[in-house]
Amino acid sequence: MKRTGSHTVVLILAGILLLVPSVTRAQSNTLYLLHQVPQANLLNPAVQLQCKWYVGIPALSSVHAAYHNTAFTWNDLASGSEWNLYGVLEQMHRRDLVSAEAEVYPLSIGYRHGGTYFTFNVSDRAHVYPTVPGDLAVTALRGNVPFVGETAEYNALRPNAYYLREYAFGISRVFGPYWTAGMRASVLFGKGNVHTGRSQSGLTTEEDGFRLLLEGDYTLHSSLPITISQDGEANINDITLNEINAARILMNRGNPGFAIDLGAIYRYNDRVTLSASLLDLGVVRWNTDLHNIRATGTFRFEGIDPDTEVVSGDFLREMRDSVLGAVDVTVSQLPYHSILPVRLFLGGSYRMGDLVTLGAVNRNVIYQSKLHASLTLTAHADLANRFMAGISWSLMNNSIGNVGAVVAYHGRGFQFHLVSDNLFGFFFPFDTRTINLRAGFNLMLGCPRDRKGKLEPPSYGPGPGKGNCSWTSKHSFRQKFRKKAKKEL
Repeated sequence: MKRTGSHTVVLILAGILLLVPSVTRAQSNTLYLLHQVPQANLLNPAVQLQCKWYVGIPALSSVHAAYHNTAFTWNDLASGSEWNLYGVLEQMHRRDLVSAEAEVYPLSIGYRHGGTYFTFNVSDRAHVYPTVPGDLAVTALRGNVPFVGETAEYNALRPNAYYLREYAFGISRVFGPYWTAGMRASVLFGKGNVHTGRSQSGLTTEEDGFRLLLEGDYTLHSSLPITISQDGEANINDITLNEINAARILMNRGNPGFAIDLGAIYRYNDRVTLSASLLDLGVVRWNTDLHNIRATGTFRFEGIDPDTEVVSGDFLREMRDSVLGAVDVTVSQLPYHSILPVRLFLGGSYRMGDLVTLGAVNRNVIYQSKLHASLTLTAHADLANRFMAGISWSLMNNSIGNVGAVVAYHGRGFQFHLVSDNLFGFFFPFDTRTINLRAGFNLMLGCPRDRKGKLEPPSYGPGPGKGNCSWTSKHSFRQKFRKKAKKEL
């Protein structure tokens, strides 16, 4: 089949990536195309290293922390002596998210045997990602007037969080001269969780008479060391945190789960490489420290008696009691399942020469059946022997001011990397929606001794250029055997 020029491929790839919606809920885009860094395999299990072995320094092989806010910065909210609530309200969307993440890897190992690459990782992952409906903020600040004849929807009110330990085994294999594919299977043990189940609620304001109708069916699950107290009418009157036993939490294996990661790399030619990966296809079953809270009900407000003193404490207490009386609350202790946020990466790189490589990465995250995406453009270069640096620009969290960077040093038997999608977050933390950092130290054994082999991405099969995998030698042997057989005939 006839191939188009590499420049055309790059333009087509960039066009596809730019068509993806410009909202993100995640990080590590800058690291995705750095296949010479061992931790790039965490984002695409197809990635292979040139080195025979890599061993992550315990608890320091990859430390990651991130914060994301899709609506506002801290100074947007509190830049002066008063809260700028109405200013923030103008920046909110139908569904916004405030996310915080942390990851630590106590153990990381990689081993390469010909065209096959094996990895094993142990990690502790914590992720808090509540979503807030914009209609709820509008109702809180402006009342129901903006929704006359409509329904203010609060379905996106979802406080979600998890803490789990992961044991992951991965394998990557070269398939022919152009393709490399990888898979990683993980066993998960949940340590703590808050998960929103059914979330359907809204406030309808009738156009005739401004009558109100509040309806809701809301379920919240948790696996936390807490105690919930209820009164005689089954209303929740107290939630207390039990004594924390750190050893019990860390050794808890009563909440099992599993996950699958898939990845592929296609080497189009010597200059263009395309990548894709689908991560965290998994589920956890929660069985310990369980609480399931379900609140259902309908409350109709017909109006206010003209003789009623609206601002009086008695009236407000009666309104509160009426609303609570219309809500039916049940608390149970039943096991439940939670699905991990699924991540989809699409990337492409173009090697301009021996030193500079350009790239584009599109990252999509699925939160509660809703797709969010980001776009990152990268450029990195081999500046000196054993040293690499690069910059990136990202469209994420409804913000275009995200300039990231990466530095990597590959010494004799040692490798260090430092990556961020937004450097401004460290210098101006109160004026940014995105702050993230990933850093790590690795021991590298059996690596190429020449400068190019240490820093350039691995050769995934012979492709149009040279290759150094087991498939290459087998292919050459077959070719020689066929030529010899023809001569004998």
